[in-house]
Amino acid sequence: MEKNKRISRRSWIRAAATMVATVAAYPFVGAAAHAATRKKIAKAVVHYQDHPSGHKMCGMCIHFIPTGGVAGHGMMGGMGPGMMRDMPNMGPGMMKDGTCQLVEGRISPMGYCILYAPVRTVDS
Repeated sequence: MEKNKRISRRSWIRAAATMVATVAAYPFVGAAAHAATRKKIAKAVVHYQDHPSGHKMCGMCIHFIPTGGVAGHGMMGGMGPGMMRDMPNMGPGMMKDGTCQLVEGRISPMGYCILYAPVRTVDS
C-alpha cells in the first residue's frame, strides 16, 4: 500500500466544496428540524385569556399567526403609519382566531398570555 497517496486537485476542491455547503446548510436544516419537533405550551401554563390585558393582545404579538397569515405581522400587519388608510384592504378574516408559534390551540387575536411580545413597527 502506498503511504503518500496523492489526491488530485479536483477531488480536493470537490471535498472542500461539499464540506462548506454542509456547514452553510446546517443552520437552516437544523432550525427546521428543531421547529418540527418543538412542542407547544399549554394555554394554562402561560395564563392565556380570551381578552386583552390593557393594550396587550395576541393580535399584536410577534408569535401570533393570523388565519392565512405569517407570524410576527400581527392581525393587521403591524401598527405602522397608514394603518387606518389600509384598513379597508385588510380583509374579512382580520379578526378571526389564529394560532401561536408557542401556545397550543386556537388563539383569539383579542387574547393575551404572559409570552406576549409586541410586533415592532416602522416607527418603534
